[in-house]
Amino acid sequence: MPVKYREVAEKLRERIHEGLYPPGARLPSEAGMAKDFGCSVDTIRDAISVLSREGYVSRHRGQLAKVRAEVIPTAIELPLDARVTARPMTLEEYDAIGCGPGIAMFEVTTPETGTVTYRADEYVLISPPAPWC
Repeated sequence: MPVKYREVAEKLRERIHEGLYPPGARLPSEAGMAKDFGCSVDTIRDAISVLSREGYVSRHRGQLAKVRAEVIPTAIELPLDARVTARPMTLEEYDAIGCGPGIAMFEVTTPETGTVTYRADEYVLISPPAPWC
């Protein structure tokens, strides 16, 4: 029975939690992991994509995936006049940041600041309390 990418992602996630791949460490090569897990390189790529979208690893083209430090989200309190939209990360942002293109981005627009973009895996947006009537 072939190994599924979700099973590989779960095993890699466990290794990260156990400290086998600590923050800042590079994962082994895709070919090496394919041999270790007894699966195809495509299966490994799919598993790493899952971990990238979840924020466990960052990837840059031509480099081994790197384990990210644990991210504690920063809370941002929104002003009353803020408009928030969510969208997927663009390819340009992916290249600049090195995480999965599946990461959501928040765009917060106010008259004072214009539009500011935040990564959804690094920020928590807190809506202001409703004004009393």
